[in-house]
Amino acid sequence: MASERVALASYDIPEQHIDKRSWESIEQSFASLCVILANFSGIVLARVLSTRPNPNICYLVEFALIVVPTVLFVTVASSYSVHFVALMMVLLLLYLLRARPLSRAKSRAQFQLGTRPFVLTLMRSMTHLITAICILAIDFASFHRPYRKSRLFGAQLMDTGIGLFVVTMGLVSRRPRNCADLRRSIWRSSLPLILLGIARVVAILIVGYGQDEHEYGRHLNAFFTLGLTKFFGSLFCFLPRNDTHLLPLGLGLLVCHQLALTLGGISEYVMNEDLPRSTFVSANREGLFSLPGFVAIYLLSICLSRWLVSKTSLSYNEIVGKLRSLLIISVLCWLLMAGSAYAVGIARVTCNLGYVSWMMFLITSMLCLSIFIFHLVIDDDNETLGDIESLEKSPLIATGSGNAKDRGDLLVICNSLNMNGLVFFLLANILTGGVNIFLEPEYRSDPASVFILLAYMLVVTSVAHLLYKTGIRIA
Repeated sequence: MASERVALASYDIPEQHIDKRSWESIEQSFASLCVILANFSGIVLARVLSTRPNPNICYLVEFALIVVPTVLFVTVASSYSVHFVALMMVLLLLYLLRARPLSRAKSRAQFQLGTRPFVLTLMRSMTHLITAICILAIDFASFHRPYRKSRLFGAQLMDTGIGLFVVTMGLVSRRPRNCADLRRSIWRSSLPLILLGIARVVAILIVGYGQDEHEYGRHLNAFFTLGLTKFFGSLFCFLPRNDTHLLPLGLGLLVCHQLALTLGGISEYVMNEDLPRSTFVSANREGLFSLPGFVAIYLLSICLSRWLVSKTSLSYNEIVGKLRSLLIISVLCWLLMAGSAYAVGIARVTCNLGYVSWMMFLITSMLCLSIFIFHLVIDDDNETLGDIESLEKSPLIATGSGNAKDRGDLLVICNSLNMNGLVFFLLANILTGGVNIFLEPEYRSDPASVFILLAYMLVVTSVAHLLYKTGIRIA
């Protein structure tokens, strides 16, 4: 019975059937965006207010400004996320009017994005943080019900998890140039994820922990989806001769996938709960038939990343041009998402056109906002944010007296999660299972649930921070 409660609690199951063409998905997408923006606002506040060179103090300040509000906004303070985002927008507008940072930005000779821009690290860390919070918070009664995964169609907050993981995986990946690159991508990235998927299946069977088969299927899980997406995505990336060909390849795959879902009857096959799961394919139809959509997301994300870093040093006019292009792409993706919500719906379980366009809207809009904030507004003269790869490979050294370089190293939690994101996510999954087995979260009061969530996040982020501070990079 406990496993059944866990499985059913993971989804927002409506009392009546909701037409996939309902505009409710658009409203849900905006509610999800508000939580993401609230998390982003905490990062901006931490970047502005945390000016101490001591990494431990920076960690505590960031935890208070980033993690604590996000925990509250998905539980007891869910109705205030919109107000918080609105307040931050007003403060940003006042700052733009009074400090005129854009005037100073115009006088700068160049802006250093680097080969691995800071904003890509930011997207990865935000995805890890929000997902880690939600996978445990959902088991508490205090979790905001509308944020739960959609069983069929919908655009809830937890529907973003696997999609944004694939997006960020693509953003930091490169197209394999030769067979050696392809083998390296498969052996070092794809195979470990698939092995983790197998390990999770074995662990679930041993412990008896509940898994809802309507998410990825009876045997598959998120690790399989990520590993297989990386595998097939690497194979597809090996076909074109340059990065620009990834765009038509990804779009073509997406169109073929949607045609198969709609005209081939695959969407109805996947979502029909009355069909038996008698074979491996039918038992895992959600995980298997959504793969083409996730591979399309992966290809489009690589293309977006390669375009973003096509020139590492930009003038003011060039960076404004990048922002304008990102804004246009974001608007186009939103229009496509809105049209898809009415025509074919937004479905994570099939990763259809609506879902892919939603993911691309989220990532392009957040990249546009991040570049604007961190490179034009609050980043006067900082080149350390341009290339984060050096920060990934070395511990945070508490030196200096608060100059621009030191301030650039202050996003300790973000850099820690980027350095050992897989370790962080695995530890979060293990602790989530432990809390569900030993603490019975469904019976906890609101104050107790918030306390447990904060303690859980303190443990997982502290481990990541300790590894980062000591320069240990595992995965």
